[in-house]
Amino acid sequence: MKRRPDSALTLGSTFVLALLSVPGPVQAAVRAQLGDHGDYSRLVLSVPKGVEPVAVVDGCVLRISVPDPVRWPLASLRDSFSRRLADFVTADGGRSLTATMPCGARVTSFMERRNLIVDVGGPPVPGGKPGAPDGGAVEVQPEPVIAVVAPQASPPVSVAGVVEALNPVSTANAAVMDSPIPAVSPLPPGERESTPLPAVASLEGEVRDSIQQTLRQLERTPKPAPQAAEPPKPPPPPPIAAMDLAGWAGDDFNRTRAALQSALEKAQGRARVEAQIALVRFLLARAMDEEGRAALETAASLSPAPDQRYALRILGDAFRALDREDAPDDNLFVELPAGTMPDHHVWRSAALAPTRWAAAKEGLPIVLRRLLDYPADLRSRLLTTLAAAADEAGDSAALNLIVLEMITVDSKGMADGRLDYFRGRLAELKATPDAALDRYDAAAGLRRGPFARRAEVRAIELRRGLGRLDEEGTIKALEALRFAWRGDDIETDALAALGGAYARSGRTEAALDIFGLLGRRFGATARGRDALAAGRTLLAAVLDRLEQSPPGGLYALALQARHGRLVRLADGADGGLRLRLATLLLRDGYGLEAIRILHALTEGASGPRRAELGATLARALIDGGREGEALDVLARSGGSGLEPALAERRALLRADALLGDGDTVRALDALRGLNGTEAARLRAQGLFAAGEWRAAHNAFTELAATGAEPTADDLALQGLSAYLAGDADGLRAFGEAQRARLTGTRWAGLVDALAPPPADGPLRAETVERDLATATALDRLARGWRGKP
Repeated sequence: MKRRPDSALTLGSTFVLALLSVPGPVQAAVRAQLGDHGDYSRLVLSVPKGVEPVAVVDGCVLRISVPDPVRWPLASLRDSFSRRLADFVTADGGRSLTATMPCGARVTSFMERRNLIVDVGGPPVPGGKPGAPDGGAVEVQPEPVIAVVAPQASPPVSVAGVVEALNPVSTANAAVMDSPIPAVSPLPPGERESTPLPAVASLEGEVRDSIQQTLRQLERTPKPAPQAAEPPKPPPPPPIAAMDLAGWAGDDFNRTRAALQSALEKAQGRARVEAQIALVRFLLARAMDEEGRAALETAASLSPAPDQRYALRILGDAFRALDREDAPDDNLFVELPAGTMPDHHVWRSAALAPTRWAAAKEGLPIVLRRLLDYPADLRSRLLTTLAAAADEAGDSAALNLIVLEMITVDSKGMADGRLDYFRGRLAELKATPDAALDRYDAAAGLRRGPFARRAEVRAIELRRGLGRLDEEGTIKALEALRFAWRGDDIETDALAALGGAYARSGRTEAALDIFGLLGRRFGATARGRDALAAGRTLLAAVLDRLEQSPPGGLYALALQARHGRLVRLADGADGGLRLRLATLLLRDGYGLEAIRILHALTEGASGPRRAELGATLARALIDGGREGEALDVLARSGGSGLEPALAERRALLRADALLGDGDTVRALDALRGLNGTEAARLRAQGLFAAGEWRAAHNAFTELAATGAEPTADDLALQGLSAYLAGDADGLRAFGEAQRARLTGTRWAGLVDALAPPPADGPLRAETVERDLATATALDRLARGWRGKP
């Protein structure tokens, strides 16, 4: 039995649709409105004139297609919250819009003029229709619509619901983007005409009275600002299932790949995505990472369903682990708990091994046991990644376990010298260099493959460390390897070792050339990360050499000017190498370049590290006469909870900057409560700058009495203070005590210039002129030298 149409529903729907469908100017782009209304979500798309959209439900995805490309309002849709529609994406060059929705949701859609209205409700209740009085099943025949979806019933709407829908205050409080639009009655036209007319008239009057009352209330009540609804927390991703890598690889490479390609060419729709996923799995099992990444991009362009996108993400994270990515924090194998799934342990360890070996080796026994069942190519790649990480971390116990598995299952597959190389590294970690050399020589004897050549480089370095090869012999051997292997993977290691030998032997220019060559030749290639790691070792060797050289050289400036970008790339996260370079530049007198490096390091740091770097930068700025900038740096890089020594250092720097900036009063105030030689020196200089000559003279005298070694500037200011204060006795005592200490400094001759004229005899004109010239020169020197070494 079919229900008769609800007159309130018909009248309310007609009124609301009439309000929303007022014709406007033709737009070149699609406009969208999205909101939640009770037990359903509504999407309204206003399309350009003449465009006929088609809505199709494919599993858990809603797809809306148009004949020609249009501009979809993705920004507004993604900013709007909906419980049932999310993940809006365009595809087919702008001809379709897709969104995820609950699987099995009730979906109805219809066109009203140029508006496509799509309602997405909850899953249907078996054996009953929501809102039906008797709870029984109701058969409903919807009007013809464009969407290809299963016919579903729209939720019932009452007169109170229509009034609430027309009230923007209520919708704003509910944080919905747009006013809800009641659905049009799905009953056929013949059934609508059988409704009694008096009921329609009475309901129409009731609806009009309610609308007028709502409008009057809106005129009196200010509209509150919309409150953003807090989006719910996304559900956690499902656990990662077991991998059948042996089955994915197949027994025969060519036959398996041909079968996968044939299945891919014949499939359509969802099956085509599944076939592409099968191809990606095959490439992963065969450890073909470059082809696998290309296949992943192809699969992503086929508009996969949500479950297929999740499977592709898992495969993509596995390829990232295979490629030794530096930042694994967003890798699913790292984010999700491993549990008891052995494959999860394998890929978690592979993802963490290059950067966080301590966490990677937690599941090492499970990993090694599971790798026994992996295809040979993939097992070899993963074992190599784990062995390299254990070697870099110096974990001899873990490396021993990995090498044992290499010997057990992959000794034949590692005939490129890989096994002998890691056995040599293990022997080095166990402090048996002769055994290590035997393994390196065995690997190098193969003369092919990167590990054989890496073993040869390591053997040269080990012989040099044992004293069996001098520096010149090391350079000749490494130069021969460099030119013999030009362009190979191992050339980065050979170049780094050669550059280090150049730096140790004092050939800094040649070492800088090698460092630049590493960056230019390999910085943008697939092995750029290895080249930068090798360059980091070489850069440390160059800086060691420069720190031992006398000040005033040009090599530190040449390193920053020619290879500043490479230095930044090769440096670690703590910026230690750049800080050493900045210190060298300051020592050699290149303050501008040093300040640039220190600025970058300070801005990238945080916490106590930022405060310490800010103090170093402030010192460089003060020495360069830029006290105002130093004060700004100290203000921006400070913080609470600093160590007392660092806090005192920053306070002294602030007082020094204020003194150099001419703010003597604030400088003396900043020195209150500070003790020590530096605080006493700054306090005496502040008194001198303030014109307190006698107090300044006493302060400098007390500074010398503390046992601290006074500088030439301290002595000169002490004598000038006595002279300006008119203290003849103090000036005479100063001249007798400090004449020898000022000899050879820029203040030599100051004692003679300040000496009073003889008491007897006439005052001669040339003596006066000489004294005035001396005073003028001293004043000029004092102004020019103040604050400089």
